[in-house]
Amino acid sequence: MCSFLHIMCGSMLDLRQAILKQLEKSGLTINQLAKQVEGKIPRRTVYAYLRGEEDSLSKTVSILLEAVGLTITTTKRAKRSGKEQRK
Repeated sequence: MCSFLHIMCGSMLDLRQAILKQLEKSGLTINQLAKQVEGKIPRRTVYAYLRGEEDSLSKTVSILLEAVGLTITTTKRAKRSGKEQRK
């Protein structure tokens, strides 16, 4: 089963937290995830990223997202009228 993360243009999403949440939801450990992506990402990189010890490149994050069954989709925000923009 694949979950989707919807990112609105200009908003921030903590992908690290999304991966950790999905791991918890699926009952996987960081160690199991590290084994699953072995050969693509060094184990140390998986642990360091998910513990918040370092930021990772988008390729690393993409591999981790895919490994836990998450996909990122982007959507554009609807344009706001002039009155709404001034608030």
